[in-house]
Amino acid sequence: MSRSIPVNISAALAGDENEMLNGIWIGLMSVEALMVAGVALRGLIKAVMSCSRRPGRLISR
Repeated sequence: MSRSIPVNISAALAGDENEMLNGIWIGLMSVEALMVAGVALRGLIKAVMSCSRRPGRLISR
């Protein structure tokens, strides 16, 4: 059987709309969290590398 495409999109998503939007929201928040973690890790690595290049200094200025 071929399934026809409904003209009204909201009718097609009536029961699953909240679940789909929640999935999209969780996906976006996951991507944002990974981006923040990546930037923090990059800064930490940069700080550690600059300290290792200058022996005797614990805090880079």
